[in-house]
Amino acid sequence: MPAIVVETPEPVLMEPKGPVITAIACTVGAVLTLAGVVGAGFCVVRAVTGAGGTRGGWVWVAVGLALVLLIVAWTGFSTIVNARDERAATLQLEAVGVDTTALVLSVASARASADDHPQVRLLLRVTGPGFETFESSHEVSAFEFGRSAQGTRLPVRVNPNTRAFVLRRAPAP
Repeated sequence: MPAIVVETPEPVLMEPKGPVITAIACTVGAVLTLAGVVGAGFCVVRAVTGAGGTRGGWVWVAVGLALVLLIVAWTGFSTIVNARDERAATLQLEAVGVDTTALVLSVASARASADDHPQVRLLLRVTGPGFETFESSHEVSAFEFGRSAQGTRLPVRVNPNTRAFVLRRAPAP
């Protein structure tokens, strides 16, 4: 009989999402979804009915515009689903998370973020009760963690079931 292998999920550094950010993201997603679906419907109806005079040229423009608007609608829907999933993961981390520490094994410079903020790459060893020790490497803000050095202990909260964790700044000396 073959042995049952249970795969351990990869560690994930989370950025917690609060209710306000989630509400804003869901509102933007709903507006994009609604605008995309209504706009695509308008283009299709206008092309099918021939409203507006020039039927032949308008049909291809309407079809292209309808496809673009459907992509906008899909982006809006994806924004809603993603925001809800991130908020649910945040709430789950708050409910079942274990407060512990992460040992900084190494610190290296990293490329700037997409919005041109300096970053550092931290290699961490996270240990605590209720889960196996794991190592994880992530690029984080240099403003928050740039003073971290090898051997520094940083506070973390870990979901022992998913190995998702939130990294917190070390308390000031």
